[in-house]
Amino acid sequence: MVESLNHRELELSGAYPEVAPLVRLRHIARQLRLFKPRINRSDQSGNLLTRYRGRGMNFEEVRYYQPGDDVRSIDWRVTARTGKTHTKLFQEERERPVVILLDLRSPMFFGSQNAFKSVAACSIASALCWAGLQHGDRIGALIFSDQGVNTVRPRRSHHAVLAAIHEMVDSATSLNSPIAADGSQPLSALLEEARRVARPGSAVFLISDCHDLDASCEQSLYLLTRHADLQILRVSDPLEQQLPDQAVTISDGRQRTFLGKGKQALKQQFARHQHQIRENAAQLCRRLHLPLLDFDNTQPVVPKLLSTYGDRQPAPGRRHA
Repeated sequence: MVESLNHRELELSGAYPEVAPLVRLRHIARQLRLFKPRINRSDQSGNLLTRYRGRGMNFEEVRYYQPGDDVRSIDWRVTARTGKTHTKLFQEERERPVVILLDLRSPMFFGSQNAFKSVAACSIASALCWAGLQHGDRIGALIFSDQGVNTVRPRRSHHAVLAAIHEMVDSATSLNSPIAADGSQPLSALLEEARRVARPGSAVFLISDCHDLDASCEQSLYLLTRHADLQILRVSDPLEQQLPDQAVTISDGRQRTFLGKGKQALKQQFARHQHQIRENAAQLCRRLHLPLLDFDNTQPVVPKLLSTYGDRQPAPGRRHA
């Protein structure tokens, strides 16, 4: 139970993620609800919009026809063979595939304190995977690196989550510089691959710093959202948005650069440029009516996840005030 673990024990820090802490995030899965249910006002219609087509039913069994059964469900082959009317029973399909799109390209290998963006992103992705599995959904992942996309096909098993976690760790530990590698693919390539993997009705979570979530992604986003529910979780470091007034030393792991106090013009230009990048991403999400959730990699991830996806459903027997 998560109560027996301090939130600090579930937090990752540093430049590289580890498998064991990502596995321990399963302890908060029961407290996360990826999809907020809404109460229908009648048995015929309601406020919950869905992208599922048709009945959304799976065949369960055939039994004798009983008064009140839908005549459209009569199994005429069995009826003709036995001479007695039989009807098909269907079970409502309650699961939905959950697909995590995790950006682990070079720009994610950055952090000013606590944890790198790549580490925070792996924590978020793992927690969402465990939460989906806890609620009976199939879990899959697309891990986007400088070399390409590694795919974990959606399955309803612990093995699928563990496979995704190992892929995350392998991709994140291969990073050694925040400078994009030559030939690194744009984010739009990940979105195109997601369209191929995510089946209709899937819930898709894109976890990225969104540095290139721009007009080049709009068509791919639009086509993806036609058959899937998409949420965008943006992971950023405050130092990327506004350089500090005091002198700082910046390193890519091989070379070091000193940024002194006197370069105010450069700092202002940098801040304007970063603000424009973030605003472009926000405007794109607004145009496509996509949720955009911000995560700060210098802050603990677990409290933010609990405040965003925490199960606020009333306890059994408790009445609303």
